[in-house]
Amino acid sequence: MTTDSILLAILVVLILMLILAGLATAFLVGNMRGLRAEQQAMRRALANMDWTTVFSNMQSHAKESVRILDILDKRLQKLEVMEKILVSQTNPNLRS
Repeated sequence: MTTDSILLAILVVLILMLILAGLATAFLVGNMRGLRAEQQAMRRALANMDWTTVFSNMQSHAKESVRILDILDKRLQKLEVMEKILVSQTNPNLRS
């Protein structure tokens, strides 16, 4: 091969790489524009959202959680009392 044909081959390879880089850049730009559009749509949706219903739902869930925790606490207290009764009943038997 002559020097001219080697240089021509290198030039062709570089042109192909430039074309591929341009296509990849165009693809990335398109994706970024799509992501930006989705981001703006999400911002608009959040700005238009009725936050009072969200907060009231959170408040009702919190109240329900507190109610359930109170029930569990009462049951635990009952179990502790029953345990104390059982321990006090079994201790005199062990001493005899």
